[in-house]
This record gives sequence, C-alpha cells and structure tokens, in this order.
Amino acid sequence: MTKINKGLPLLAGLVSFVFVSSAYAYSPVTDQINPGARGGNVINLQTFFRDNPEIYPSGLVTGYYGRLTKSAVIKFQAAYGISQVGRVGPQTLLKINDLINSGGWSGNMSNDDSAPMIYSVSQSMGSNYATFNWSTSEYAKAKVFYSLRPITINEGDINSFGFALVSGSVASNDDQLRTTSQVSINNLTPNTMYYYMVVSTDAAGNVSVADVNHTFRTTN
Repeated sequence: MTKINKGLPLLAGLVSFVFVSSAYAYSPVTDQINPGARGGNVINLQTFFRDNPEIYPSGLVTGYYGRLTKSAVIKFQAAYGISQVGRVGPQTLLKINDLINSGGWSGNMSNDDSAPMIYSVSQSMGSNYATFNWSTSEYAKAKVFYSLRPITINEGDINSFGFALVSGSVASNDDQLRTTSQVSINNLTPNTMYYYMVVSTDAAGNVSVADVNHTFRTTN
C-alpha cells in the first residue's frame, strides 16, 4: 500500500506482518540480562522474540545472548522508545513482560501503519564524498540511494533497505534505528553531479523517502 503525505515530500510504504502468538506460548523473563549470558531467561526472551520477524529475523532459540539477540533487543528498544543499550534492563524487562502478560505481539507493532516523517535534510560535499543528515519523527533506519543517472526503484518490493533499488547504489549508516541520522557516501568522483534520495524505515517496516532524484555535485 502506498500513500502520499500531503504537504511533505515523502512517499510512505507499508509492510504488514502476521504474528503467530498467544500468551500461553511464552514464559516471563524474570531478571535483567546482559550480552554474553546463557540460560533459561535467554531462552524465554528468544522464544518471545522469534514470533516477530521485524525484531528477530533469525528466530534462533539457543539460550545464548549473542550478537543476533543483542540486535533484536536494540530493535525492540527502539520500537518502544527505550534507550538502545542492547541489554535487557529494567525498562526493557518491564515492557517485554507487559506484552507477554497481555497476549504477546498481537495488537501491538503489527498495527503500526504510520511511516516516519523525514525533515531537516542537509548535506555537505567534498571532492570524493557526500554526507547527509536528517531527522525523523520516530526511530528509523537510514539509507541514501545515489547514481550518476536518475534513480529507479521498485516500490512494490520492500526489502532490507526499504524500496528495491533498480538502478544506482545505496549507502547506509550503522543500520540502527535512530531519530537523527547521518549517512556518508565515499569514493565519489570529483566535480561530478549525482542524483540521490534519502530513505527511512521504521521498526514496523513503514518506509518514507525524501528528495527523490534531487542532485548534488562533488567539489574539485
């Protein structure tokens, strides 16, 4: 589904996910957890996360709090406005158990159909690089598409960076969900004009783009 945000240079796309979840399927997480931990609480956490592919796409239940679980915790924290520290602290623990006690994922993130609003896009150029900064109304991942020719995208195929890129290249930040984003493009040709667009994708998969096929020029 596609919609235009009137008054803003944004195009929003929506991805809907179906979650299979029920309260009896989960056991509560009874204590705070740090990366590197092992045991039953980690299993309970991973079991809960695996039913939400937006949060935990691997779906692995290993009992070990490694890189994939930490990434899932950061996505969860971003989605619910909690500081993205990558550990299950008091606020994260409370929110996880609130969701478990209220029936799991159903009726929560799957109902998020609002794309992030993009604003205050700025850019700086050098002879072989360009850096873009912008803000969003909610936590989102940031990408910049760029090309020597007008960029072509396939709006119907939403993937890991939003729209499918048919022509051109893509640059990203650290792939974390943020409200202020910075993306740098390197190894550009001096004194050359490029087409670009900025893309923000929230935790629920809603996508906004701005400055579609605007241009910038590197310096000499």
